[in-house]
Amino acid sequence: MRKEYCAGVCLLDNPFPIDGIYDYWIPPELEQDVRVGVFVTVPFGVANHRRLGLVMEVRNETAYADLKPIFAVCPEQMALDEEMMGLCRFLKTRILCSTGDAVRAMIPSAALSRLVTLYVADPEHIPTAESDDVQSSDLFVYTFVKERGEAAFSLLSERFGIGAAKQLKRLCDAGYLHKRTVLKDASQGKTERFYATALSREDCFALLDGDPVKGIRITGDAQKRVLTVLLESECPLTAAELRRQAEVTDSPLQTLVKKGILATEEKRIDRNPYAAAAQAVAKGTPLVLSAEQRAAADRLIALARDKDAKAALLHGVTGSGKTSVMIELIDRLLEDGKGVILLLPEIALTPQSVAIFCARYGERVAVIHSALSQGERYDAYCRIRDGRADVVIGTRSAVFSPVRNLGAIIIDEEQEHTYKSDQNPKYHARDVARFRCAHNKALMLLASATPSLESYHKAKEGIYTLVTLKERYCGAKLPSVEVTDMRREAGGGVLSPLGEHLASELCRVTEAGEQSILFLNRRGYNHFVSCRSCGEALTCPRCSVALTYHTRKGNYREGGLVCHWCGHRAPLPTECPACHSPHLARQGFGTQRVEEELEALLPKARVLRMDTDTASAKFSYDRMLGAFRAHEADVLLGTQMVTKGHDFPDVTLVGVLMADSSLYLDDYRAAERTFAMLTQVIGRAGRGKREGRAIIQTTNPDSEIIRLACEQDYETFYEREIRLRRLLVFPPFCDIALLTVSGASESEVLRAATLLSAMVQKKHTESYTDVELVVFGPFEAPVYRVDNKYRMRMVIKCKLTRRTLALFAEILTEFSIKIGKTIHLGIDFNPSGL
Repeated sequence: MRKEYCAGVCLLDNPFPIDGIYDYWIPPELEQDVRVGVFVTVPFGVANHRRLGLVMEVRNETAYADLKPIFAVCPEQMALDEEMMGLCRFLKTRILCSTGDAVRAMIPSAALSRLVTLYVADPEHIPTAESDDVQSSDLFVYTFVKERGEAAFSLLSERFGIGAAKQLKRLCDAGYLHKRTVLKDASQGKTERFYATALSREDCFALLDGDPVKGIRITGDAQKRVLTVLLESECPLTAAELRRQAEVTDSPLQTLVKKGILATEEKRIDRNPYAAAAQAVAKGTPLVLSAEQRAAADRLIALARDKDAKAALLHGVTGSGKTSVMIELIDRLLEDGKGVILLLPEIALTPQSVAIFCARYGERVAVIHSALSQGERYDAYCRIRDGRADVVIGTRSAVFSPVRNLGAIIIDEEQEHTYKSDQNPKYHARDVARFRCAHNKALMLLASATPSLESYHKAKEGIYTLVTLKERYCGAKLPSVEVTDMRREAGGGVLSPLGEHLASELCRVTEAGEQSILFLNRRGYNHFVSCRSCGEALTCPRCSVALTYHTRKGNYREGGLVCHWCGHRAPLPTECPACHSPHLARQGFGTQRVEEELEALLPKARVLRMDTDTASAKFSYDRMLGAFRAHEADVLLGTQMVTKGHDFPDVTLVGVLMADSSLYLDDYRAAERTFAMLTQVIGRAGRGKREGRAIIQTTNPDSEIIRLACEQDYETFYEREIRLRRLLVFPPFCDIALLTVSGASESEVLRAATLLSAMVQKKHTESYTDVELVVFGPFEAPVYRVDNKYRMRMVIKCKLTRRTLALFAEILTEFSIKIGKTIHLGIDFNPSGL
C-alpha cells in the first residue's frame, strides 16, 4: 500500500455503471482546501479531459503507483456538509442513482460550478482560402473566434448551427484553433447598479444654482433633473428608477459619474417573486384553535421537542383545520430556534400557502418550486443556506433545502403521487424526509384527510404516532353528497357532459351569488377521434396512444390533434388515414368541451378553466386562484389541481364528472386514488358559513369505493383495501421494483428484455438465493411506444433489504455494460404507477 495524501473522487458526469470512487493525488498547495464534500476539477480518461467531481473521502494511502493530480478546488460555498454527503450516499444506494444525479437534485444548477470549453485562435497559424486542410465555411468560424479573442462552444453552436462541432474539430486538428477547458464559478447572484451623490448636499445645491464646485459645472436640464431627484430621495436609486423619475437616458448619468458628481455601487439583489407578500407581514396574528386542534398541536409539539427523531401522521377530515395545527407547531419550533420545511404536492397550492405563511413569518419564508427561474431558485437556496430563511415552502424538490437546525419536515397531502419523482433520481420525498429527520433528530409530520395506505398502516402498527381531527373547524358540516347515474341520463337522450341535476344546481348556485367547482380529470375537447367506417382511432405517429382533439381560441370548428405523451401536434384530417373514409367522429369530452357547455348554460357567469393548457405560464396558478378567491369568477373548472388543499369560503357546490374513470386503471392503487380524489374534491364545498353540496356523476353508482368516498368514511375504506392488499401481497406488505428496457429499435429492445429476464433468473438462483423475489414479465409497457422509443417491462415483488438492493445494483451495472448505449435500463422502486 503506497503512502500518499490522496482523495477519493466521484465524477458528476459518470453514469451509474461506472460511478465509482477514483483516487487522485492532492498537490501540496491544495492540501488545506481539499476535504470531504468539496467539488474539484480532475483529469479523466486517456485524453485527460477536465471533469467536475465530488470528494467522497480523503486518505493518506493508495493502492495505485501513479495518480493524476487534482487541478482545482471549487469555491467553499458549493461544498456539501456531513448531512448532505450522507444523503448523497443514501440516494445512491437506495434508489440506484449516480452521484451526479443525487448532487443535482440537492443543489440548484446555478449554484454549481461548471466546466466551459473555450476556443482560442493560434496567432502564428492562420488559415487562408487556399488552405486545403479546412473548408471555406470554416474560415468564418476562425475569424469569429479570432476577433473575440476566445469563444465558448455554446456561443459558437448558437452562432453557426449544428455544423459548428465538425468545423471546430477540423480547425483544431489543423492547428488553427486550440481548445481549453476552464472552471466557471457558481453564480454570484444578480447585482444592480445604484446611484448616489458623491458630493455634499451644499455642493450639490451650488451646482444646481449654476456655481462651479471644484472646477466642475453641470450643463443641461437633464443633468439638473438627475441631481434634483437624488437630493429629494435622500437615498441611492437604481439606474432604472433614476431614469424613470428624472425622465432621462443613460447618457446624463454617465456624464455626471465622469465629472465626479455621482458615485455608483453594485449591490446584490434577491430575485424573490414573493418579496411583496413577505413585506406585507402581519406579525403576531393570534391563532384560535378548537379544543381538538389544541390537543393535536400539543401532542405534535411534544414529539418535535423530543431528543429523538419522531414521525407522526396528522389525519383529519377535510376542513378540520390541519393547517392551523401546523402553524402552531411551526410557531413553537421557531421559538426554539429550529427551521421547518413544508412540502406541498402541487404548484397550484403554493399561492394560498405562501399568502398564509408570509402573512405570519414575513421574510423568514423561502419558496422553492419548478416554476421559478434558475436565478430565483438560486437566490432562495442562498437565503436558506445563509440562515436568512428558516421556513421553506415548496414542492417535492424543497425537501433538499439546506435549512439550519432543522426541526421538522411537514408533508401536506402526503398521499399524492407527485411526491415520487419519475425522472432520475427516482426518489420519494417521504424517504428523503425520513433520512433528514433521523439525522437532525427532527419530526417528520405527514398530513392528509386521505393518507396513503402505507402511512396509515405504519400509524396503526405504532411506527408513526397517529394524531386525528374528526370534526370540521367551528362546527362546519361536511357537504351533503348526491350520486347521479349517467346511464339513465344517456337513456333519456341527455348527451351533454353536464347532467340535468348538476346543470340545475349550477344555475341555482350562480343566481344566489355563490361559487362552484367542477372537476374533470381530462383536458382537451374530445378524448379521441375515430373512423365510423373502420373503427380505427387516430394515433400519434411517435407513440402508441390516441390523439386528443383540442380547440383553438375556444372555437369548436377550429382545432387540432395533440399527443399528451410527447407533445406532437397535427391538424385534424379530412379522411381516415387507414381506409380514407371521410366519416370521422370526435368521441368523449374534456375540460374544453365542458367549458363550452357552461358558457351556453350560464351565459352571464364567469367561468375559469384551470388545466395544463391554461396554466402553463409563470405564476398563472397564482393569478387564476387569486381571481377565483376574489370572486372574479363564478365557476372554477379544472383537472386534479382544483381537487385538494384549496379553501374557498364561497364555494357551496362541487361537481365531479366521470367520477369512476380512474377506477378502471390497470394499477393496484386505482381504488385508493379514486377514493382520495373524490374525498378531497367533495371537501372543497361548504368550508365557510354556508352549507355545501356535492354531485357525483358516474356510470357506476353502485361502486363501494364511490359510496365510501361520499360518506367520507376513510376507516372502512382502509380496512377493506388493506385486507385485499394483504391477500394479494401488494404494498405495504411488499416492495415493487419496476424494470424498464427502452430503445429506438424494437428488435433490440425485445432482445435486451429477454437478456434481462435471463440475467435476473441467473443471479437469483446462483448468487442471491436468500433474496425472495416474485417475477412477472417481461411484457410490453401499457404505452408500448413513447416518442419513438419502445418499452418492455418486468415487475418484481420483493423486500428492499441491503441484499435486494445489491442484487439490483449488480443487474443494472452488468446489463448496462453488456447491452451498450443504444438500450437503456431504468429501475424504479415502488413507482407512482404501473
